[in-house]
Amino acid sequence: MNKIYTPLDIVWIKNVTNSDTGESYMDKDEEFILHFPKKHGKNASSPKIGEIIVIYQNIGKDKKRVFTHLVSPVDNIMFEDNSGKFNCRRVKVIAKTDIENAIPVSSTLWKEVNFQGISQGNACKIENIENIENYDLLLQDLWNKFIPYFRTDFKTSLTINEYLETKIEIDNTDDPISVEEGKLRLVTHYVRERDRNIIREKKQEAIQTQNLKCEICDFSFIDKFGVEFIECHHKTPISQSGVTETTLDDLGLVCANCHRMLHKQFNGKFLTMDELKQIINTNI
Repeated sequence: MNKIYTPLDIVWIKNVTNSDTGESYMDKDEEFILHFPKKHGKNASSPKIGEIIVIYQNIGKDKKRVFTHLVSPVDNIMFEDNSGKFNCRRVKVIAKTDIENAIPVSSTLWKEVNFQGISQGNACKIENIENIENYDLLLQDLWNKFIPYFRTDFKTSLTINEYLETKIEIDNTDDPISVEEGKLRLVTHYVRERDRNIIREKKQEAIQTQNLKCEICDFSFIDKFGVEFIECHHKTPISQSGVTETTLDDLGLVCANCHRMLHKQFNGKFLTMDELKQIINTNI
């Protein structure tokens, strides 16, 4: 069975060019060799199996910037092409448009992103792009735009992601609020974002007690920006807990910065909220 992908698997963005035809890899429907300029050293080895690279290129006489592919490495092998000018990776096509339906960058949320530093043919990690805002929304926007062009082999990912968006329903009772999670054991972060009802309840509880701030660093969006905003984090990842009933006590309210750190591995493991709080307090 093919890997089940989610929008959060879109990790890299890469520019491709072809001075001879004006377009690149548009005749490739399953697997192909993706070229990386050798001037970027071993950049070609950076994307890992299971991570998605979104490809964009400038096509036509007016050099219109468009998205054309979602691809992922087949293996972890980097090799030189016959010319010796490029490092290469073999990738599989997850989704691909045709030329006529290439997705204009101007039609997406990416129209506000500065492409200056990501236009040299290297694989650029999206989370490292300077001044990028609404990271998760950018990934979801790309995913949605490519939905009509997913290969048949990967349409299960579309079905399951759609299922997750509509799965959770909470009865209108006075019982303690909880939701069943984890049956599909997908990426924890993405499942978390679909549980809108319990997250809304958690935030409302904090608003009512005038305690809507990051439980790790005490940052308050209300104090800083005058808006009732915060993010929500599962204290125990669904990937570890399996099918479980999640209550309000199982969730933590965190700012965007701390939340990002909770989903970043340090020495091969994720930090708990208490561990991250200890690090912050130690470095103050």
